[in-house]
Amino acid sequence: MTSAQRPHQEEATFRNYDTSAAKRYAQYRSGWSDSLIQTLISQHTSFGGENGLLLDIGCGPGNSTRDLAPHFQSALGVDPSPGMVEVARGIPISTARGEPVRYEVGKAEEMSSLPALAQLSPESHGKECVDLITASTAAHWFNMPPFWAEAAKILKPGGSVILWCAGGFYIDANNTPNYDKVRQLLDRFELEVLEPFSTEGNVLCRNLYVGLKLPWDCVKDDQELKDVLEVFDPKDFTRLEYNKDGYVAPGESFVRGGRSDFDTMKKLMGTASPVQRWREAYKEQLQNGQVEDLLDKVMREIKELFAEVEEGKDRDWMDVGSAVAVLVVRKRR
Repeated sequence: MTSAQRPHQEEATFRNYDTSAAKRYAQYRSGWSDSLIQTLISQHTSFGGENGLLLDIGCGPGNSTRDLAPHFQSALGVDPSPGMVEVARGIPISTARGEPVRYEVGKAEEMSSLPALAQLSPESHGKECVDLITASTAAHWFNMPPFWAEAAKILKPGGSVILWCAGGFYIDANNTPNYDKVRQLLDRFELEVLEPFSTEGNVLCRNLYVGLKLPWDCVKDDQELKDVLEVFDPKDFTRLEYNKDGYVAPGESFVRGGRSDFDTMKKLMGTASPVQRWREAYKEQLQNGQVEDLLDKVMREIKELFAEVEEGKDRDWMDVGSAVAVLVVRKRR
């Protein structure tokens, strides 16, 4: 059975987060840089997109919603996890006109039925009312054909859908002690240790959404869906990439990342779903002390590699980050 034939499998790790797990996620998955947020806004407005209503899908605890909301008159964050939504509601932020951001439990594939959309757009009853739909490192969990069909219903003519993700775990080659060996260690960690615990969505994200279904990829042998999705023109599609394969120019920094000590790095990496699946699989062995935690092990080994070279001795930090891809789909006017 090909990937196109396989039924969509819903993401389970994040959707089952309780509030304590969601709080950790909010703390260690930082927001996005001002420069990237400005790029997203520019990609939307440069084609005539307006700043009325923002809909952030798969918002988690609201990290990206809070980055974007001040640029819009109204904002709604949606996530399938009640725990994530509860935490998001507890971190207030206001929109451009001073109203609080709303958060609601819901699915990307059922956006048009969100009660808050009808409340925010009483004249249109939730139809063609959204200026910008966003999803930050979340679209790889969506069932894309129904997602695009829903987006076509609720997006205003001239509106945008912006999907972006951070993929891979990289270190800055310009200042990392014993770089080649540390890079090889992290490659093995990602491609060998985590690979058995990675889902199709994880792989899509790591590959910067190459293979993520766009509207024109979803319409084969489905004339009804093709008619719905013709509002999205492939000629208006934009793809941007940053720090691909971990490349950082001398004197620059990761678009997504920064300087991190080993303890913070471990906590950040601990929010990744393959890491959590590994820990669940080895839960009993971890409790009995039969195996070393995978992140304790990789941090210990990095420190050992640092100690092999003079500049790495007593060093407790690295400049780390991810590659970033931004996909912009626009609705015809």
